[in-house]
Amino acid sequence: MFPIVRAQNQSTLGTSESVIKVLIEDAIQALHDGNTTKTIQNLHVVDKMISESNQNYTNVQASKLLIGDAIQAVNNNDTARALVYLNLTVQQLGGQILASQTFGTIQPAIQGLLTYNDPVLGISIQYPSDWSSRQYAYTPSVNNTLVGFYSPSKTASELGNISGVSGNFVPYLDIFIFPSKNVSLDEIVKSRINKINSSSNFVINESKPISLKGNQPAYIIIYNSMAQGEHFKKMQVYTPLHNNIYLLTFTAQDALFSNYLQTVWKMINSFEITNSTAIH
Repeated sequence: MFPIVRAQNQSTLGTSESVIKVLIEDAIQALHDGNTTKTIQNLHVVDKMISESNQNYTNVQASKLLIGDAIQAVNNNDTARALVYLNLTVQQLGGQILASQTFGTIQPAIQGLLTYNDPVLGISIQYPSDWSSRQYAYTPSVNNTLVGFYSPSKTASELGNISGVSGNFVPYLDIFIFPSKNVSLDEIVKSRINKINSSSNFVINESKPISLKGNQPAYIIIYNSMAQGEHFKKMQVYTPLHNNIYLLTFTAQDALFSNYLQTVWKMINSFEITNSTAIH
């Protein structure tokens, strides 16, 4: 049984938000310590507190969505991805993304762009110089989030009266790698599409094969997701290399998705296999 923490309805999360931040930080520390039981326990409490807060601010609802993703990642023994979601949750609630080690390299590219390069995995991608990045260690044979890129998003008050936009959600793109286990790209994508279609909270807008830089085969899926009335949109690009699948995912509020589309397409189109004989 998980402890029950009741949050009173109020105009903001107030004191409950402080408790939530502490619980999430404890969950992150527990995850680093390998105590997944405590991590899951804390996250279930946080999820319940957010649900009972009865708030409709986008950053609160985005946090609930991220907590759900973190719980699933922990259950799948994907610590790196769980940490991505938890750090994003802290940022949604006004905290800071935790410091991280650097594993790939960041180099200046053309004006206004930086290049992330991972010589071990043989990949590179360009991203805007005003976006921040967070990198993660790579562990062969398991699912890994390699790097995340976070936009310099504005608050709802700075954006003005835009329908569907509130709070401080940070649109971001991350690169995830997982073993293909001898399953073809078509079969992997088909399985993902079936999973999305099986949920009433997701609606696919587009899915089709594409080619990345260097005629690298890939498949794109764009779909909407909903969390307690708040709308988000994701763009996912799957591409194979040896025995792995690289998954590039961009997430934003539905109302702002198109604002970032040109930038994100440039990032995705810059993704490159720089060393086809790299570790695999």
